Amino acid sequence: MEPEKTYQHLENLAGQLGISIRYESFHDQAAPTRSGLCKVKGRYFYIMDSSKSVSEKIKLLSQCLSGMDLDGIYVVPAIRKLLERSQGP
Repeated sequence: MEPEKTYQHLENLAGQLGISIRYESFHDQAAPTRSGLCKVKGRYFYIMDSSKSVSEKIKLLSQCLSGMDLDGIYVVPAIRKLLERSQGP
C-alpha cells in the first residue's frame, strides 16, 4: 500500500475513534516539542508535527492507535498488521 494511502487509513481510523488530528509546526518552538495524543475538555486530539515525512507520520500515528480499543471497528488488514507491529514486544 502506498504511504499516502496508509496514512489516510490511519487518519480515518483516528476519526472513527473520536481523535481529531491537528497539524502544527514545531520548527520554531523554544522548548522541545513532540507529536502526541492529548485530551482537552473531554476531546482527544493528536498533535502532529507538520514537518514530519509521511513515513514518520505513519510511525507516530500507528504507535498511538495501536494502543486503542478497536473492537467493533473494521480495520483494513494491512493497517491492522501495521498496528500490531507498532505495539512492540
